[in-house]
Order: sequence, then C-alpha cells, then structure tokens
Amino acid sequence: MNKKLLSIVFIVVLVQCASAQQIRFGVFANPGVSWMKSDVSRISGNGTHYGINAGLTIDNFFAPHYAFSTGISIHTIGGVLNYNEGKILRTSDGDKTLTPGDVTYNLQYLHVPLGLKLRSTEIGYSTYFVDLGVDPMVNVKSTANVKAISLSKAGVGKEINLFYMAYHISAGLEYKIVGNTAAVVGITYMNGFTDVTDNYDTATEKTVMHCFEVHLGLMF
Repeated sequence: MNKKLLSIVFIVVLVQCASAQQIRFGVFANPGVSWMKSDVSRISGNGTHYGINAGLTIDNFFAPHYAFSTGISIHTIGGVLNYNEGKILRTSDGDKTLTPGDVTYNLQYLHVPLGLKLRSTEIGYSTYFVDLGVDPMVNVKSTANVKAISLSKAGVGKEINLFYMAYHISAGLEYKIVGNTAAVVGITYMNGFTDVTDNYDTATEKTVMHCFEVHLGLMF
C-alpha cells in the first residue's frame, strides 16, 4: 500500500472531525460473511468468504441524536466465482489458463466509511442507533485459490479493480459501561455498486460483493 495515499486518507478523516461539536472515538472488530455476484450467466457466485473488518470509528455529533460517522479500517472480504466457460487468470506468476470451474478470491481493502448515524435517547444504560452511508475502499491485497490447478494464494492484483464503492445499513445498540465508555453490538449489511473484478476478456461483466457483519466494538 502506498504510504502517501494512506497518510492522505487518514488526514482527510481527521480534518473532517475538526469542526464537530462532539467527537467520539471507538474501536471495532467485525466478523462477517461475504459473497460475490455477477450480472452475466457465464459467471456465477458459488460460495462464501469469512473475514473480518477491524479498525477505528469516529462519530461527529452535530445535534444530540445525529452524527456524521466515519473511520478507517482494514476489511478482509471476498467470495467464490464459477467461470463456466473458463478464463485466463492473470497472476503475479504469469497468466494461467483455467478450465470451467471455481476461483476463490481473498481480498483486503483500506476502508473509509462515510455515514449518517441516528441515535435514540438513552433508555436505562442502552442507546439504539441506525447508520446509513457509503463505503469507499482501496484494494491493498488480492489473492486467489484455484483447486483445479492446485493454485494457492496467488497474487491476482491485475484481476481486481483498485477502487471499490458500496453502501451500508447498520443497526445496533450501545450499552454504557462507565462514564462515556460503551460496548457496541450490532449488525451491518453492505452491498456494492461498482465492479470488483477487472475481467478484461469480459468487458461487459460486472461483479459486486455482498456482506453481512456482526458489529463488536467499544466507544469512548
């Protein structure tokens, strides 16, 4: 990952927080399951991927029950695609000719969500929330496994678009532990709307990712 790009993204996140009336920081580690889906019949989703999304979250409150939410994390995601007409897979070790079959993609992204969070009033020790937003992501690592040709953890950066965009819907609750510290539990659904793969030989094809996560974190 380009260190200059990482620094720029982090600075943008901090600048966005600078004018907030109230800033809350948090950490999280969200286990999740993801899958890939193509819009052409010759490529179909054929399996799930278990990963984790972990990092820092920031809430910028502009009113008692409304906040802009953002943060930065490393998001591991992926899925299985079945190429029923075969394909040329571009790897770091050269092009591989595949017969019809499955390719398991293991992808890692730098993830900077941008959302609007709505919070309830405190009920006992609990506060409920909903978060809606978009998810710009930059691919930092891409590997693939292909059982048919005994290919494992092959670098496939040429097969994956550098930038990816999705949207998310999250809901959950914060449970106050002490002071401003609260445990956070929730669920998140993420759906992509730009193409994950760069299938140069199938230019009209579009593949997106779907993901369900369990949100586990702490707010301070």
